[in-house]
Amino acid sequence: MRSREAGALILNMHSRPNKSEARRGTRIKQEIPVLVTNPDPAHPFSEPGLTLLVNPQGCAIRLGHPLSIGTAVRLEQLPGGRGAGARVVNCIQIDDYKQFWLLGLALDEPGNVWGIEAPPEDWSLGT
Repeated sequence: MRSREAGALILNMHSRPNKSEARRGTRIKQEIPVLVTNPDPAHPFSEPGLTLLVNPQGCAIRLGHPLSIGTAVRLEQLPGGRGAGARVVNCIQIDDYKQFWLLGLALDEPGNVWGIEAPPEDWSLGT
């Protein structure tokens, strides 16, 4: 995917949610360094990543290699020293050199794991 296409994807992901999406929580542009690990001992990996967008349901994260949709991951070193389980729901190449991938992650347990001090009001709905 070319950088321009990746930029359009980020803009789409950052767009204002429609009424049916509003209960999922406003997406916030927030760069948070995290450590992404695989809890499956048969396929271990650990790699630093960077969130680009967050909400109480999950995040868009930049990672150095692709992961299959459905892969269980653990986000470590979140603000406050917390960790959270998640699953890959999307994976898109974001540069021509295959150096970075944009992954959509859905949290196993929705919530403000991101340490956002004054989250939007809709973050408390349906989480």
